[in-house]
Amino acid sequence: MSSHIVVFLPDGACVEVESGRSILDAANAAGIAIDSACGGQGACGKCKVVVVLGRVEGRGDDKLSKEDLAQGMVLACQASVEDDLVVEVPLESQRGELQILMDASRAGPSEGAARETSIPLAERRRLAISPPEREPEKGDVERVAECLEEGAGESFSEFSVGLEALQALPSLGRRENWELEALVGDFGGRGEVFGLESSRGRKSYGVAVDVGTTTVVVHLIEIETAGYLDACASLNDQVARGEDVISRIIWTQEHADGLVQLRDEVRATINRCVGELAEGRGIGPEEIIAAACVGNTVMTHLLLGIDPAAIRREPYVPAVRSVPTLRGGDVGLDIHAGAPVYLAPCVSSYVGGDVTAGVLAAGVGESPRLTLFIDMGTNGEMVIGNRDWLMCCSCSAGPAFEGSGVEYGMYATVGAMERVSYDPATDQVEYVTIGEAKPRGICGSGLVDALASLLRTGVIDRAGRINLDFESRRVRVRNERPEFVLVWGEEVGRADDISLGEDGIQNLIRSKSAVYAGAETLLDSLGLEASGVERILVAGAFGSYLDAESAVLIGLLPDVPLDRIRFVGNTAVAGARLALLGREARLGMEELARRMTNFELSVVPGYMDRYVSGLFLPHTDLRLFPSVAEKLELRA
Repeated sequence: MSSHIVVFLPDGACVEVESGRSILDAANAAGIAIDSACGGQGACGKCKVVVVLGRVEGRGDDKLSKEDLAQGMVLACQASVEDDLVVEVPLESQRGELQILMDASRAGPSEGAARETSIPLAERRRLAISPPEREPEKGDVERVAECLEEGAGESFSEFSVGLEALQALPSLGRRENWELEALVGDFGGRGEVFGLESSRGRKSYGVAVDVGTTTVVVHLIEIETAGYLDACASLNDQVARGEDVISRIIWTQEHADGLVQLRDEVRATINRCVGELAEGRGIGPEEIIAAACVGNTVMTHLLLGIDPAAIRREPYVPAVRSVPTLRGGDVGLDIHAGAPVYLAPCVSSYVGGDVTAGVLAAGVGESPRLTLFIDMGTNGEMVIGNRDWLMCCSCSAGPAFEGSGVEYGMYATVGAMERVSYDPATDQVEYVTIGEAKPRGICGSGLVDALASLLRTGVIDRAGRINLDFESRRVRVRNERPEFVLVWGEEVGRADDISLGEDGIQNLIRSKSAVYAGAETLLDSLGLEASGVERILVAGAFGSYLDAESAVLIGLLPDVPLDRIRFVGNTAVAGARLALLGREARLGMEELARRMTNFELSVVPGYMDRYVSGLFLPHTDLRLFPSVAEKLELRA
């Protein structure tokens, strides 16, 4: 098969690919980040590029307007390379740097959270080993074990010495006069020496990793002091295969090497972050002696290269829920090869270790207060309960709040509108963009704001239909689709206007209804009402940038007093940090996973009825949203 050269503008990146591969494949190979929310299925229409020179096969016409076609645009995922190409990637199709919640001050443990103990996942211990001439009847390893046991107290039930340490022991011990440092890992309550070094008083580091479907966040921690040092975040390389976990599972089934490919991509993302953190602190990978990873059930399977196919088929049973402590080399992480790697236990196919870690960090399982914990993302996982009981479920919210299915929707990157409000008196839209850059589109928090503002002002009705009689030049019909213009292109130097169309509004309504129906189903199954919930904790990066009033107004969150709603940040990575630093937290996660009773919403009677009832703003039954009803009546 012949191959062709593809050059991407404005970066100037160049790559050689086989004939018939898509432009999107070529972009991925060249390291060019093109927005492709649907994973290259041709459904989202986000990957528009301009073929400046050369010939392609296919264009994806159903997602391209007349103006797009006139400019020579094609969908990168649908156009195959049949010639040497020069391709321009417009700003609107570029995937920029994400605004990812990773600041330690916003991701710390909450009320009642388990605290770290003196037994971290791994630590460095100074050893003064008895020389062989004193106890000639004992081997080197026996004397090391006795030295460890003398200073260990009741930390471990037993000690062992790994092969790498055993190989180093004879020569290193004699060279250093038996003054050594042992790297000791906690492997399920059993202490293992996985490394031996000369006694130099080196610091030890660990990483806490949130393996998200969309993003990966890594915290670098100094183990001895439990001190947060730095953080790094990156878009998960798997996003090119689809935005949601079901798309990823399908990818593994439709491609012979799909599982290996996705495994390698998520590991590469983690290692890129780990490498950046290590380089920034001037430390080597071998100085990182422990890792605690949390992720949803599918991501946990993919990280380990375990086939997740059964997760999407009845009875929705994962291959594994709890994984024994592994090693850095086994998981493919660029840390010490023998370092313990702890993975948070999952509850079910769609309630994963990220939720277990989040519930631990937020202290839900130790608090006497009735708490509804919602991890807001592509999936909406939620847990309700207190220190006496816990129930959980997961709903497929879809990626609408991450911009997919909305024409000008986008990730929370530079140029995304994250705050939006409309004043009908002046016909002006006020907005705030990430990075204070020119607007490129609108991200999840901005979409919630926009929906709430348009509902409040009467631009849209409760069914999400745009009122074409509304007196505003921003209300119009384009390509036979009603829409509301958020930003005039001429005001910000772009050819097209940024708008919110009726079809995008419907996708947003479906997503918010899925989340609310999940919460309502949990409450109803327990004979509870939202008014009885003492606090609602909203976790996750998207949730952290939400406006509580807007979220209640559109029916995304239950109608409770706003002071009961608290945004708790990235509790998943906070839980990973606790697991890294203390056995109590690791045991706490295992206990939480056992305590949580899971509801599979797809088979719970009444869930679909509640979902359909939620396809209004805020809801079909306004009695569930008395404060919103009052505001709408005041407007009327």
